[in-house]
Amino acid sequence: MKQRPERQSWQLNVKDFTKKRVYAKQDWRFQMFFEYLRLSPSYLLAIESNEQTLIDALTDTNRATAVWKTRSDMGNVFEAIYKEWWLDNGLSLFGIHTRKPKVGMINQLSPLLDDDHLLKQSTTQMTNYIRGNYSMQGRPDSLLLSVPLWQSRTTIIRQLKKLLSEIEKEIQPELPVATYQVLNNKMQYRRLLSGLRLMYMKGRYPEEELWRIATRAKISHSHGRIDPMTPKKDTSNPHGRRMLTIMASRLLRDTLIIAENAATGIFPSIKPIDTSLFDAKKLGTRLAQTIAWEKIRKQEIVDSHQANSHY
Repeated sequence: MKQRPERQSWQLNVKDFTKKRVYAKQDWRFQMFFEYLRLSPSYLLAIESNEQTLIDALTDTNRATAVWKTRSDMGNVFEAIYKEWWLDNGLSLFGIHTRKPKVGMINQLSPLLDDDHLLKQSTTQMTNYIRGNYSMQGRPDSLLLSVPLWQSRTTIIRQLKKLLSEIEKEIQPELPVATYQVLNNKMQYRRLLSGLRLMYMKGRYPEEELWRIATRAKISHSHGRIDPMTPKKDTSNPHGRRMLTIMASRLLRDTLIIAENAATGIFPSIKPIDTSLFDAKKLGTRLAQTIAWEKIRKQEIVDSHQANSHY
């Protein structure tokens, strides 16, 4: 059986999604949001300049204001590895600022107690719960259930599942809202990852033909076997080169749109937006600096973790 690679100390753990009075579900799109901010020309401009410069460059005050707010909230993504950024910024921005809700018992009804005693006891317990855990959990939509304890666990679970299914058809619970949210759409991880690779390669080889960059980024399994170092005079496989060029052009366009929408706080979205600020050389230089810095920072974290583990 193939073993999973050991989790590095600079990678997120399950516990990193919950802190005191703030929690977030695990979602791969959070990191993609972070990575796509690094691709955004307007976000980079917001980091390197000021709000008025951003407004002048975008010629759209509303968009510039949104980008500036995102930059102010999320910080400099070029000078942070994802785990540190998540703990310092991401969890607070994508998380719910309450204690994490969980199932719990409020009171037990016993046949040994009379009705008056049960009502008095239940009222006290309910009051304590509403003013305590219920409030600290953000007052989530909840159910009060009666679970006969003499039944088998299998029967109880089966009945609970049936009851929850029936209730879900009738009740649309009010969900807590985070400061930033990721959109639930058909955007797939594989396509977003391919877009990332393509943009990194475009920044590294800004003067190359798109089909060569597409081959380096491995965006296609069916046309990706062409050698990117093939001489220009080589006329073999023109169909493959043409298809790779078309695929790369579309993916590059969509990736830039997604990145620029991310800069306004919306992700992942291909809503039409101006991408004219894109400069492959400038982005490539900044990404190269970030990759070099990130490599050093990750090693520092590993070394620190190893040193602390000896104590």
